[in-house]
Amino acid sequence: MRNLFFFLFAFILSSPLQAQRNCGTVQYLNDKKQQDPGIEARMQLMNKQIQQITSTKDGKTSRNVIRIPVVVHVVHKLQVQNISDAQIQSQIDVLNEDYRRLNADASLVPPPYAPLAGDTEIEFCLASRDPNGQATNGITRTLTTANTFSINDAVKRSSTGGKDAWPTNKYLNIWVCNLTNPLLGFATLPGTVNADLDGVVIAYKYFGRTGVVEAPYNRGRTATHEVGHWLNLLHIWGDDEGSADPCAGTDQVTDTPNQEDENFGCPTFPQESCGNDGDMSMNYMDYVNDACMYMFSNGQGDRMRATLENFRSGILTSSGCLPALAPSDCDTLNNITGGDGLVYYFMNEILPEESGYLTGNNSLGYRAFAEKYSSTEQQIINSLRFDFAVASSQSANSLATAVVWDASGPNGSPGVVLAENTFQLDDVIANVESFSFTDVYFPNPPTVEGDYYVGFVLSTTVGDTLTIYCNQIDKVNTNTAWCRTSQGDWLAFSDPESIGEAISLSVSPVQCIPVSINQVVANTVKVYPNPAESFVTVVGGSSSKYWQMFSVDGRMVDSGNSGHVQEFQISTASLPSGVYLLKLQESGATSVIRILVSHP
Repeated sequence: MRNLFFFLFAFILSSPLQAQRNCGTVQYLNDKKQQDPGIEARMQLMNKQIQQITSTKDGKTSRNVIRIPVVVHVVHKLQVQNISDAQIQSQIDVLNEDYRRLNADASLVPPPYAPLAGDTEIEFCLASRDPNGQATNGITRTLTTANTFSINDAVKRSSTGGKDAWPTNKYLNIWVCNLTNPLLGFATLPGTVNADLDGVVIAYKYFGRTGVVEAPYNRGRTATHEVGHWLNLLHIWGDDEGSADPCAGTDQVTDTPNQEDENFGCPTFPQESCGNDGDMSMNYMDYVNDACMYMFSNGQGDRMRATLENFRSGILTSSGCLPALAPSDCDTLNNITGGDGLVYYFMNEILPEESGYLTGNNSLGYRAFAEKYSSTEQQIINSLRFDFAVASSQSANSLATAVVWDASGPNGSPGVVLAENTFQLDDVIANVESFSFTDVYFPNPPTVEGDYYVGFVLSTTVGDTLTIYCNQIDKVNTNTAWCRTSQGDWLAFSDPESIGEAISLSVSPVQCIPVSINQVVANTVKVYPNPAESFVTVVGGSSSKYWQMFSVDGRMVDSGNSGHVQEFQISTASLPSGVYLLKLQESGATSVIRILVSHP
């Protein structure tokens, strides 16, 4: 009997501890502060700046919805840890519901705090484009030999059994793995770690709301909580544990009541502390069970948006949520500028003593070629299309690099690199054999205006060769091609002292219409329903509105003029389901609104 009593006593003691939420963010942050004492001062300055920003904004005004591209890195040793796509998608669904206040349990917020519960107007998507601009499902899977991971960042590095981050200024990186018990997850606050470590880590058993999730953290709220940290939210009780005054801490948000400590389990409202009318224990930034947290406050939403707009602004210009582009999706400059005739020849057929128009192992030792273009307005260069004639490689891993330069070099030659991306010579060889182009996409497409250059670079390696078509040599033509020697000097083909011929190269920039998705929507204009099925209604404004509807790849799919009316409709019935940008121009002001078209 005594043994049985001891077992029950031990069970009673241990069960509540096992059931309590354990977020490692504060411990992780404290460890980083030990390594970098300057973190505390930077955080204080950031908090001051955010307070200044949010104090001048009305959290109730209409704002553009911010979409955050997410990449989920599943790092697993056992098959059970290799969670399904469905479990991952369920977590994205939970994030969207919780951050847009579309969660089914939103109505459970107690009446005193119901007016404070807000829609943050922040959404999440599994990335559709990887860092190279190629199509992805936003999920990576890595088999590891590690039994567990902790807050030492090993899961974030391939060299330590984890997975390297995608660019953290363009994606929210979430690592899902087997975390050391009883840790549920941890996150990095803005500006507290090196860029390659930035993101969120969640234990696989507490990620999403289906699959292998375990109660009481089986509704996806661990990620809601940790992503809140990534967006600069602190724990609602102010992390003042151990302080002489347990009510001295603050979460830096004015509309969340001060409270003494964290809450666990499912407390009955009100649990009063620090003179409040009841702890806001149902807030996502407390420690209660998943089933008992169901709100962000308006002030928390303002703080997160201010953080995105000022301290994580790269997310605002990320194309991670947009479908991968193909050359046919954009306006392609198909002409090769700078020549009357576009009859292509091999240079070595014309100037055999120069061993052809080659880079790599050739008699001239040239290492780069560039073609000049000019644009009278801003254009976004998404990719380059090359028409290579001959290619050979020394090894299966031989690479060349596609590059966009500005024209800031000596005598207007190629200058600063605006964008670059590598491509495999083996792919070029296959394209040459099939008489097709080689298209190279840029992970961060540059914006150009005026003169600029596009081309390719190849290291001088024996056996690596690229030959690109050029126009017929004609000294009357205006030269547009340049070459860079192995000494780094750029030479124009029209330079009589170096080459003395006028040619242009068969390389085309693939460009799209630049449509800003970050412009603030005029407060006087409302658009609904959104998502839309058959139409959207535009309400407000005082004058005629010229409107254009763009697909996310920059193509205009519809346009019109509202006339002098306060309300009009735009049909979306014929548009395929997807994301569109509605551009409104009124009295010199321009607004761009993201529209989701969803057909049953």
